[in-house]
Amino acid sequence: MRYSEEDIAKVKEATDLVALVRSHTDLRLKGRDWWACCPFHKEKTPSFKVSPDGGFWHCFGCGESGDAFGFIMRTENMSFPEAVLFLADRAHIEIRKDPRAIAAAGQRQRLHTICTDTADYYLNYLRTSKSTHAAAARDYLSKRGFGSDTAIQWRLGFAPGNHLLVQHLRSKGHRDDDMVAANVAVRRSSGVGDRFFERIIFPIADMQGRIIAFGGRVIDDHEPKYLNSSETPLFSKRRNLYGIDLAKSSMHESRMVLVVEGYTDVIALHKAGHCAVVATLGTALTAEHVKMLSRTVNRIVYVFDGDQAGMRAADKAAEHIDRSLSPEFAATPVTLDVVCLPTGTDPADLMDSSEGQAQFTQLLAEATPLIEFAIKRKMDKWDLHRPEERQRALNDSLTVLLPLKGTMLARHYAEYIADCISRSGDTITEKQVLDALEQTRDRPPVAAEAEGAEAEQSTYAAGTTAGSAVAGLDELPSLSVTELIERELLALVLLSSGARGYVLESVQGVPFSHPLYRAAYEQLQRLATEAGGVAAGDVLSELDELVPGVAQLVQAYSFEDAGEDARVLADNVLFRLRESALERKIRLIRSDLQKGDDTKALLEDLAQASQELHQIRAQRFQ
Repeated sequence: MRYSEEDIAKVKEATDLVALVRSHTDLRLKGRDWWACCPFHKEKTPSFKVSPDGGFWHCFGCGESGDAFGFIMRTENMSFPEAVLFLADRAHIEIRKDPRAIAAAGQRQRLHTICTDTADYYLNYLRTSKSTHAAAARDYLSKRGFGSDTAIQWRLGFAPGNHLLVQHLRSKGHRDDDMVAANVAVRRSSGVGDRFFERIIFPIADMQGRIIAFGGRVIDDHEPKYLNSSETPLFSKRRNLYGIDLAKSSMHESRMVLVVEGYTDVIALHKAGHCAVVATLGTALTAEHVKMLSRTVNRIVYVFDGDQAGMRAADKAAEHIDRSLSPEFAATPVTLDVVCLPTGTDPADLMDSSEGQAQFTQLLAEATPLIEFAIKRKMDKWDLHRPEERQRALNDSLTVLLPLKGTMLARHYAEYIADCISRSGDTITEKQVLDALEQTRDRPPVAAEAEGAEAEQSTYAAGTTAGSAVAGLDELPSLSVTELIERELLALVLLSSGARGYVLESVQGVPFSHPLYRAAYEQLQRLATEAGGVAAGDVLSELDELVPGVAQLVQAYSFEDAGEDARVLADNVLFRLRESALERKIRLIRSDLQKGDDTKALLEDLAQASQELHQIRAQRFQ
């Protein structure tokens, strides 16, 4: 950490959180708190609350929360140390840096300058050199649809090698040691020489658009086909993504991002109008990547090539499934989906024609949740019509759910596993899957590479959301995800008078499928029509007499103090309930498609259900 705890506390105390947030969005005072439309997602009704007494903010719509540092990190895409320095300058507070940090900052600045000068040199060489290699590079890029404007926008270049870059950088006053540290040059027995030669160069930028590394691609059959910068003080392949600087604006707007595998895929998709796109850099998407992206988006879609390498990358991505994906544990909820392209194609190939672009759009609409995809990959290895292989398929599938033990998602996908196995043989229940999960030993965690990692401190608040309002969730019986959401909605309308009135007035019909919850809600509707029935007396006690067991059902919830947040909480739960129903419908249609039933009708149903699901998700964040 660059700064002392004392200085960090001093900066936080000197920062007026209300004034800070007001500089980004309009605030209105309600009671002791301030409210606004969330600056992190589109919405029409204010659900973003700032609590000056506690020094925290929270959005009941998207689930984001934090303190002053978290707000700046989120709005300005800064690291924690950068946010501390930003707020210190804003409050005119001088903070002390570790002398080692000062030296490191000086080196980082020199390396940034070297990377910028290197990118400029490569771009100029590509555009102006009359060498046969540069001409071949221009011809290659032109055939891919990347003309001069694209080269300038993405700062594409060509590395000639032959010590030409090193000589150029020396002429600008850069030292050999710094060139090597930036990994644009390497030490050989003959001296310091260029790292890249005879390759098209793709500069890699950080979130702020500063060049930090390079990727190089050959234009002939030499190996390796791609060569990336090694780890440097500026660059870590586990923490950086290609195109993040040009994608961040669209990511903020759409609240989603596509993650692809190649530089040209990113550029081709941007040219076709898909601007919220990034690529990994010689590694699968890591936990660090997910954490960084989740500051901006609530949905990450992996796009894998349909070859063996793409499937291996997809399997690798599944290693990062953990309980933070489940709504009740997610500080910044994010959905992970998967799209697998047809064998032999990549995103850039599909962007070459209008038919390919339409196919890509359709594939995105039918994206599969990562957890479901990982389970299906396990299931597909076994013949579910054979009893012994059904057991192996179950055991294999449970390895995906192990990190999710005790979560809503585990219950949801236990139901999915039970459905898959039961359609091919003996009936197995969701409870049996969950019992088997509890008896399965945990797998060891994926080892994280810590090379060059810079520790960040986060002081996010654990704000309450509708998805985390259950106390003692692990003590609840094994329920399907739909039943869990219905129970949460029932608790909300029974315990919060504000939510009760809103749901009764705005919801047509009965939003419950569970017989007990449905009976309780119908009685509540009857009481609401009687003079003073809902407004007077203890509604919960009266309902418990009419439908025994209702009070016990909701005793683990605490919605009594929802107050002005009641409507936002109710909308959140109602949206999740509709999402859950459509997700289950889509799973069943896909299962029927595998059996070869009426394909045309099922595909029409699938398209309609998928469209409804995406519309609901879009409405949730408007």
